[in-house]
Amino acid sequence: MLLNKNKSDKTEHSSSVLKLQTLINYSKASAFAQPCSFFTSTPYQRPLRPQDTTDTIINTCLTIDELSHSQHLLAQRLLFNIYEQDMVFLPKPPAPFDFNEFKDFYDPTHTANGKTIRPLLEHYLYNWLKHEIHVNGPWCTESFIAHTDKVLDAIARSESKLYKVLTGSRQPERAARFFMIQCAGDFLSEASAMERNVLGNGGQYTSELFKILIDEYGYGIDKKKHSTLFENMLKDMGMSHHPHYYWQFYTASALSLTNYFHYVSANHSEFFRYIGAMYYTEASLALTTRHQSDAIRTIFNGSVSTEYFDEHSHIDIHHGRMALKRLIAPMIESFGNRIIPDLIRGFEEFKLLQDIADEELYAHIKWHDDLNEYRAQAATLHGKQPVDLKITEQAHELSVLHTHSNDELFWVESGELDFVASPDLIVRLRAGEGVVIPKGMLHGTCIVSPSCTYNVTAV
Repeated sequence: MLLNKNKSDKTEHSSSVLKLQTLINYSKASAFAQPCSFFTSTPYQRPLRPQDTTDTIINTCLTIDELSHSQHLLAQRLLFNIYEQDMVFLPKPPAPFDFNEFKDFYDPTHTANGKTIRPLLEHYLYNWLKHEIHVNGPWCTESFIAHTDKVLDAIARSESKLYKVLTGSRQPERAARFFMIQCAGDFLSEASAMERNVLGNGGQYTSELFKILIDEYGYGIDKKKHSTLFENMLKDMGMSHHPHYYWQFYTASALSLTNYFHYVSANHSEFFRYIGAMYYTEASLALTTRHQSDAIRTIFNGSVSTEYFDEHSHIDIHHGRMALKRLIAPMIESFGNRIIPDLIRGFEEFKLLQDIADEELYAHIKWHDDLNEYRAQAATLHGKQPVDLKITEQAHELSVLHTHSNDELFWVESGELDFVASPDLIVRLRAGEGVVIPKGMLHGTCIVSPSCTYNVTAV
């Protein structure tokens, strides 16, 4: 028995080492290499921070208290790319088309490595939901409708915090653009996860789902496609409409929303979780996009087209009804009440993820607004405790945007650098200056002097 146990331990260890090596190999692909800019000019370049790669990503799972960790952001970025290698991305003029980059991004060996580690990343990123969402008791169609109607009615009656945060920001246009960036990762390829659920032979149900899908795609007319309407909004706001131009500025929780839909769509055993989540988002968007449209119109004085949000205010009322009356209710009648817990789980899980993403967005906007206060706070804290890490970098060295799991004091000892919090918030820090970075806040740096030494201290 002891020999068998030792053999089992060795096999398990070898398997873990192989998985970690596959993760490292996938992370080191040329598509994820160190960039020379904070913006990506091609959909095939998506820089990562390989130094954040640890075996915790494949051997453990997150808890709700660890969502600010750098490993969470890295894992979401990795999983996002794995899913999107199943999708077609072609740059739009005037963005260049690099045929070699195109081939490298979709390289079969590389994508195979991604598929190997995908279940490990999914477990790491979403297993915590099982401990936060509890679906108890017997369910029937009537109780499902009563529960979901209560949730949606509460959303309809509530004041829009997003409208209040965006319009109340010290820099409303900057806040609105940062909000749009968090939407862009999903909205520029909208409904792609839904496509995973219309293949095969699902009878009337996949046919009904396909009707929603073709609505999203403008019935084959590119200028009416929802992603095209979103591109037009970005251009009106003076932003890039190219897919993943703002890749480094996506928060982990914004990525988690897109990844969740791919997760419950790519794993077809979770099909009913997908339907529940899809019902929540379609029915709630019909309510929330009105406030989003109002915020953009108010902030930009009507100079920005809000057709994207206005279209959703209209069509998602219809999509919500379709999801309930033509999908969910007939499915329960056909397959029984046993599918309802999965429907409820998907509905509640996506609601929770959306709430978390909203709060992370608001926290970033507040930090951006209060950055000068955080710079002043850094001056009062400097020198009061031992430095944790000192780094010297050379001119033009760039740190890909990332987060920390604790509040940190960032201080420049010599030289100069650009401290980047958003595309519209880049601050030049010189020797003797610094900033306090709250946990979970995206930030990056670029050295602008021949050499720069800075240090980081946990607060």
